[in-house]
Amino acid sequence: MQTNRIMIAMLSAIALFSSKQGKTQEPIRIESLLHEMVDRDSVARYPTSDFRLKQDSSYNRESKIPEPASANPQGWFANGDFNTEKRQSNLIRIEDNDGRKEWVLMEDTGPGTIVRSWMPWRGQANPKTTTIIRFYLDGASEPVIEGNQFDLFQGKGMIPFPLAHPSLRSAVSFFPIPYAKSCKVTVSEAPFFFQFTYRKYPQGTPVETFTMQAFEAAAPLIKATCQELLHPKTDESGQSVSFNGTLAPGAERTLSLPEGAAAVRALSVKLGSYEVPATTRSVVLKMNFDGKDTVWCPVGDFFGCGIGLHPFEGWYRRVAEDGTMSSRWTMPYQRSGRISIVNLGDQPVEVQLHANVGNWNWDKSSMYFHAGWRGQYPVPTRPFSDWNYITTQGKGVYVGDTLTVMNPVELWWGEGDEKIFVDGEKFPSIFGTGTEDYYAYSWGGRSTDFYEHPFHSQVRSHRYNKLNRNQSDERNTQGYSTEGRTRALDTMPFGRSLQLDMEVWSVTDCDMGYGVGVYWYGFEETTSNRKPDATEALNVPPLPEMSKNTVPAATKKLGSLTPTKTGNQLFPNATEVEQSEIAAKSEGLAAAAQDLTKIKGTWSNSSQLLVRGRQAGDFVELRIPAQGTVAQKLILHATRSHDFGIVRFTVNEQPAGEEVDLYAAKPIPSGPIKLGEFAPVDNAYLLRAEVVGRNPKSKGSFFGLDCVVLFFAVGSTQIIMMENQ
Repeated sequence: MQTNRIMIAMLSAIALFSSKQGKTQEPIRIESLLHEMVDRDSVARYPTSDFRLKQDSSYNRESKIPEPASANPQGWFANGDFNTEKRQSNLIRIEDNDGRKEWVLMEDTGPGTIVRSWMPWRGQANPKTTTIIRFYLDGASEPVIEGNQFDLFQGKGMIPFPLAHPSLRSAVSFFPIPYAKSCKVTVSEAPFFFQFTYRKYPQGTPVETFTMQAFEAAAPLIKATCQELLHPKTDESGQSVSFNGTLAPGAERTLSLPEGAAAVRALSVKLGSYEVPATTRSVVLKMNFDGKDTVWCPVGDFFGCGIGLHPFEGWYRRVAEDGTMSSRWTMPYQRSGRISIVNLGDQPVEVQLHANVGNWNWDKSSMYFHAGWRGQYPVPTRPFSDWNYITTQGKGVYVGDTLTVMNPVELWWGEGDEKIFVDGEKFPSIFGTGTEDYYAYSWGGRSTDFYEHPFHSQVRSHRYNKLNRNQSDERNTQGYSTEGRTRALDTMPFGRSLQLDMEVWSVTDCDMGYGVGVYWYGFEETTSNRKPDATEALNVPPLPEMSKNTVPAATKKLGSLTPTKTGNQLFPNATEVEQSEIAAKSEGLAAAAQDLTKIKGTWSNSSQLLVRGRQAGDFVELRIPAQGTVAQKLILHATRSHDFGIVRFTVNEQPAGEEVDLYAAKPIPSGPIKLGEFAPVDNAYLLRAEVVGRNPKSKGSFFGLDCVVLFFAVGSTQIIMMENQ
């Protein structure tokens, strides 16, 4: 009997221990992840699972070690972040599954969750694909999810909008796909660009692997989550504090918050006027929690509208047409808090500030909200460089940013990749494929319209915003652009440090302006390199005169490659070579847009791609977008000059026309160069121009390419007319 009592006691103790362990080790599943996605309090507590965010992408594998561009411009800043039928190195591997060829894009072992999937269109005007994407979980030989990759990620398949949705020329999904042991994602043909962002949990973390049965069982919650994301509510409960008055130049007004453990759950600012757009940069929010300064950020960068008022709706922030800028970030404190607003400008500003403060249970996982800002003007685009958003020391969670750039020229500015180092990594665990890809859209030089989503946005591009949409497909990125990304399931915890850099990678040699607001949570001892900078906040990059056809002379630099005149395309169906994507080029070869306005002669767009060839064998390869899927005739317009070489052309690795001697005593248009008729590959033509020699009279091996004209039918009136221009 005594033995039985001892055994019962031991079993009871084991059961009690197991019960307690069960409460602290609740399995991660679809439902828990969806609840977390719409729980703004969750980002203010350090995650129990202590996961790290990782990413598999098509970044250029030539980027191997951090180094200045001058050391190896084809290395750390290499820009070929994609794959083609002929070039398939920027992925994990190609494998055979029961006789079926598959391209592996993402792979992870151990418990994890895919939290963001992004893929762009294969062409600037082609939103369709036949590519099949497959998700294999926990080593299964059959995929648990299989379907058309764009339909799946655009909200047309099993994942509803806005969890999956079309962005500007991209398809993006934030639907969580958890797995207990492993995950592998493949596609049925050579991929283009891609990003798969996932949580990697410590070994032993309990996870319920995604199944279709679990997905179907979660249907009511999925629907409710979508509605909550589309119609976000502001928590206006609790005590409120406010200020309504005039801030004189240099003045500051401070509101004290209720004492004791609490959290700011709603914050809004409205200015009396937005006629001077820079007011959103010169009016600054400051916050102090428990004696620690945690926020110093211009209001436009804090609320996400950049320079000026640009309405949008997001999960954490909202900017209304009436000028009210609102935040829904949860900002807890343990004992005391203060919110201040400062006028750095030289004119008085009418300000309305309102905050709602609710209850908060402060525990060891609670963190302070931080918002910092960095600005710089000018930012030279050559040599290529990494521009630091933030570097932190200590423990915390990164939750978002808003980038505003000033681009002095019309050509695309945002080829730069994000590089994120966590906890002292020597190589970034997150290496991106382009600035616009980081902000969830693609084909940036053409995607100049407004868009909004609960977790990302482009609230302004060129002269367009929510109240003035781009109806003409205008390809012009001159002026201010403001991009936003906030995070829910794709937050980035860090245990010791985090460093987020963004490459400055414009297609043009020019001076840009950069300003970024960064948002993160940290413990009392956590610090960052983002400090108050009133001087730079007042150094607002000047907006170039955005007339229809010109860029102001003030943006030009002596010997610059910056175009100064645009909008005068000479030929229908022409693709400006200087605006085309450079797929590859010889190591160290300089190739960039050049202004030809002051040179006598007629060039399409008054500019060209100048390639500074050095010797025979130097080459550049360009992706020329196709106009449909049938074969087209290609005619190249180039330049002849005193230091230009002899060039050979190929299209899709096939010979294209004769070798062309581009020497002339002075710069003149080459006239039409017939390349031949070719069928597109991956919705584009890969045009290669290679130096093969030079005229004895020539002083160099440079060459210049103006535009490529595409035609569908040989012998048409259009072809004859264009060939004889």
